Amino acid sequence: MTAPIAVILDSLSYFGSAAFVFRIRKAELLPERHASADGKRPGMREEVSAGLRYVLSNPYLRSIAACTGSSNLFGNLGFAVVILYLVRLLGFTPELLGVTFSAGSVGALLGAVTANRIGGRLGVGPTIVGSALVFGPASLLIAVAPPSLAVPFAATALFLGSFGGVVYNINQVSFRQAITPERMQGRMNATMRFIVWGTIPPGNLLGGFLGGAIGLHETIWLSAILSVTPFLFVLFSPVRSIRVMPAPVGDVASPETVREALDETARPVGVSPQPSADEEPG
Repeated sequence: MTAPIAVILDSLSYFGSAAFVFRIRKAELLPERHASADGKRPGMREEVSAGLRYVLSNPYLRSIAACTGSSNLFGNLGFAVVILYLVRLLGFTPELLGVTFSAGSVGALLGAVTANRIGGRLGVGPTIVGSALVFGPASLLIAVAPPSLAVPFAATALFLGSFGGVVYNINQVSFRQAITPERMQGRMNATMRFIVWGTIPPGNLLGGFLGGAIGLHETIWLSAILSVTPFLFVLFSPVRSIRVMPAPVGDVASPETVREALDETARPVGVSPQPSADEEPG
């Protein structure tokens, strides 16, 4: 059908997505605007500052932002050159590329339908940590793929990366929205996305530069090795202790109230509130 037709069909598919979103019927109340100390409506700078303070002062949100942001940075080092690498060095045809990337779509769909079950079985925190440990190191399979087995290696990498990424996002986005008062939702999400999406352009630019400077395979290796590390931000944080998804905190909850509620959801029955540092999470 040629590449331009494929791009047009891909663009038209977004109308289908919009149709499904349009069918959502949920009555939402407009949050009350809170005036600043002088009684005036807060300006953009004040709103941005409030969002940054809220996210950076919250150990749960801070560690999730660090994990996601570093993952996007390191992952896009390799994503910038992966198609060039597969085509030029491993001899992928357009058809093989399509089959390989379709495996990633299957992983994403499977992650979408199992994310809540996994979170319920393992606990929200362990699911966030575990899924980050899956989608990061998955790219190592592309780096080590032998030419004779490049398709199954790359397809498996994209499957695991997409599966882990969707499971991670469903649980961490739901969690961060549950612990944030309604009046802070917009500022929290804007801050989180500024942090975690803001690393994508530098990652792409650096990946393109490195691909030309040190080579495509070397850039893939660097990206894969660095992508193993982001899960450490949530592993060594209070996130790993969360067992159940907290109930929404409402609009008037204070940070202290939120923290007390999280302490309760993180504490399995019969376990002391402050386990020793060498204990594994329950």
